[in-house]
Amino acid sequence: MPPEKMNQHPREIFFKNEDGITLHGWHFINSLNPKKPKAVIVFFHGNAQNISSHYLTLLWVLKHGYDFFIFDYQGYGQSAGEPTPKGTIKDGKAALIWTRDHFPGTPMVVFAQSLGGAIGLRSVGEIGSQLPIKLMVADSTFYSYKVVARRVLAKHWLTWILQPFTYLVLSDTYAPEDYIEKIAPIPILVIHGDKDQVVPFEMGEKVFALAKEPKEFWAVPGGLHTDVFWKDDDTNKKRFLQKLKSLGL
Repeated sequence: MPPEKMNQHPREIFFKNEDGITLHGWHFINSLNPKKPKAVIVFFHGNAQNISSHYLTLLWVLKHGYDFFIFDYQGYGQSAGEPTPKGTIKDGKAALIWTRDHFPGTPMVVFAQSLGGAIGLRSVGEIGSQLPIKLMVADSTFYSYKVVARRVLAKHWLTWILQPFTYLVLSDTYAPEDYIEKIAPIPILVIHGDKDQVVPFEMGEKVFALAKEPKEFWAVPGGLHTDVFWKDDDTNKKRFLQKLKSLGL
């Protein structure tokens, strides 16, 4: 569903990463106080498709006074280049720096899902101390490319035999595992559905274990992959808003 059908008209944003690759994003302006958002929420989306398939996840925050910036990694949507683990980290850092520079004095929140969670955790782990980030959210994500690949392969009897070979074709050089603890003192909220059919629940538990305080873990009962805000009622949305409020946002 295009943004105009939601009565929302994002600003088209084009910016560059450190390699000069042009990236594309959408900036949605909140409807409560357009000139002074409570915070800008930067969304790191997952592997499938592009921003047009992911922006609805957080569009609802606009009516509560938060701006929302979502971007595509290189090779996705209108962003130039080809996606690589190394490149996506550069893209993530560029998006965070763009937000800081264009909203001086405005608090930032990073909301990162699935593959985007790994990218977001690594990006914030590297440069978070340079940014006014008040909360890092890691939803339905993982700490190691190698481990998550083995877990996914193990789910199917045709592919379980290939598990040892994931260590030959996947590298953890740009995984977040060694950087999660470096995010502190920025608070971390880890969210994971206990029925996640893509990234096993224990991966979220491990992300939480690697994080330093202050941290919080939300196990979503019956939750599938990245569906924390798509449940039958608004319980999790209200809970998230309360979390932001508790941080003074």
